[in-house]
Amino acid sequence: MNKKCVALNYASHKHYNDHLAPMSVIMDIPLVVVEHEDFEICKRLYPDVNVEMTEYHDFNPEHLIANYDVLFMSDLWDRRVLKEKFKTLEEKYHKCIRNVHVIHGFSDKGYYIRKAANEDITLVYGQNMLDMFRNEGVLQNLHQYVMTSNYRYSYFKKHEAFYDKIMEQEILCDLDPNRKTILYAPTWLDLENSSTYFDCIDHLLSELPKEYNMIIKPHPQLEIDDISAYYQTLGKCQQYSNVVVLTDFPPIYPILKHADIYIGDMSSIGYDYLVFDKPMYFINKENRNPKHNRRSFLFNCGVDVKIEELPHIHKIIKNTIDSDKEKFTNIRAEVWEYTFGQERSFEEIREDIMKAIDIPINEQCFSPKRC
Repeated sequence: MNKKCVALNYASHKHYNDHLAPMSVIMDIPLVVVEHEDFEICKRLYPDVNVEMTEYHDFNPEHLIANYDVLFMSDLWDRRVLKEKFKTLEEKYHKCIRNVHVIHGFSDKGYYIRKAANEDITLVYGQNMLDMFRNEGVLQNLHQYVMTSNYRYSYFKKHEAFYDKIMEQEILCDLDPNRKTILYAPTWLDLENSSTYFDCIDHLLSELPKEYNMIIKPHPQLEIDDISAYYQTLGKCQQYSNVVVLTDFPPIYPILKHADIYIGDMSSIGYDYLVFDKPMYFINKENRNPKHNRRSFLFNCGVDVKIEELPHIHKIIKNTIDSDKEKFTNIRAEVWEYTFGQERSFEEIREDIMKAIDIPINEQCFSPKRC
């Protein structure tokens, strides 16, 4: 590749690393972070990633355009805002900066899809995401997009033995191997107020059966959403010997592999879990009808738990888990295929992204072009 590319996590969003790190491997480019904690985590948990540390004050537009031609980011950068930000500098350096939006997971959140349609080059997992763009009325806004399939799952499979060892050494060693493990992975209090964390955590903990372990993976943004309540819940979790909270462990597929039951809400992790075909429970905070409401489409792949049923969630699990395979195996496979499509090789993905980068940006062009 003639153009100099870089993957950036300049705002130190920990969960972005699980998307940017595999993409940096695919593109054979460095992943640049600004926090020492992110640097150490990426060095330790992504074995073949070239991670570099840069001081935050260097992350200004002139530094970026002077050193790079293409930015890979999970932060939302509207392409028109990007051009406004870099217009004068592009003239100074005689180059056109490009931006590839590395979507950080897929969920049924409409507000995110509407924003992602306005990126320069958008990475799209599969047909489900394209249909979401169409459903939100923004498909025509796509400038360029590249279909990637679920490259994070491919990356996990490539390093599965490595991650099994990490899980044993750092997480599973604190849990009773004779117990099944529930994973609770809520989203954050986003623009649609999607998270169930502060509604749900007390019920999950107080009624947790002794025959279960629980791994809680709160969205990193929850700490900012309500810092006082967040740390109060972490304190409660420490009172349970069969509960582990993961706040600094970005890789999600190693956790999903070792979880026997998933409890979630609007988090994109629910879509990631489909491939394992294990019991799934969705806390339906807005009491949406999964059969008719696009915002709760994923809820068709497991048991729908209404918000008023939260005090009885463990009883619901006990009463429904034996019939899970019969009811949901087929639909989970269908939704996985619909969402991520056929697995693509890293070489194919890289070649298509390079082709997209080589097509000149056109600020007036709103016709979607697949590369």
